[in-house]
Amino acid sequence: MGSKKVLSIILIVGFAIFIVSWAIGRPMWQALIFSIGFLLIAAVVTSRGLLIPERLLGKGRHEESTEVTGKESFHKKMDLMLADLSTQPGATTEDAKWMTEYTQVMKEVSELVYAVHESVRSRDRVKELRAFRAVAKELPRLISQFEDMPELTIPERREAIEQQRQGLDLYLEACSDFTEALETSDGKLAGQAAMQINEALTLLDLMDKSQLM
Repeated sequence: MGSKKVLSIILIVGFAIFIVSWAIGRPMWQALIFSIGFLLIAAVVTSRGLLIPERLLGKGRHEESTEVTGKESFHKKMDLMLADLSTQPGATTEDAKWMTEYTQVMKEVSELVYAVHESVRSRDRVKELRAFRAVAKELPRLISQFEDMPELTIPERREAIEQQRQGLDLYLEACSDFTEALETSDGKLAGQAAMQINEALTLLDLMDKSQLM
């Protein structure tokens, strides 16, 4: 509502500038330039870009490309970790098998996470519910696979793996709460769930901090 009011005021002022400029003897083309110049300046200085749709500035495409780039970057990181294992002294066949299973599970988790992240940014209620319900359906299976993997023999990775185990459980719980919040329009529960999702993503180390909800 506030944005519409500001937009109306800007348009009225722009029209007034045109009328006044024309009334004091300026040529119509010059009055029109003054008016358009004011509108362009207003479009630049208004914080929400009231006169220039965000998608025309490429914001929508940028957010979408950020999602794709973030997911692809994580997948590449997992592949590099898998390749790096083969160069570590003392790495066993069991370690390689563990890392292969771990990489596959985390890639599937990232597909769910980025689908949720994109749906939340879209502010499309139907899309959000679909993404959160996909988490409720698929994530328990991935958590089970994660927990069934034997203990990793590389000590320096154990702490990070344990954090990710905690992150998976927390993410599932938070997504269930967020689904309930969407279905019942419970803003307080949605806020609490969003904070839990951010905490879970930090534990999972799936996203940069700048990408969190």
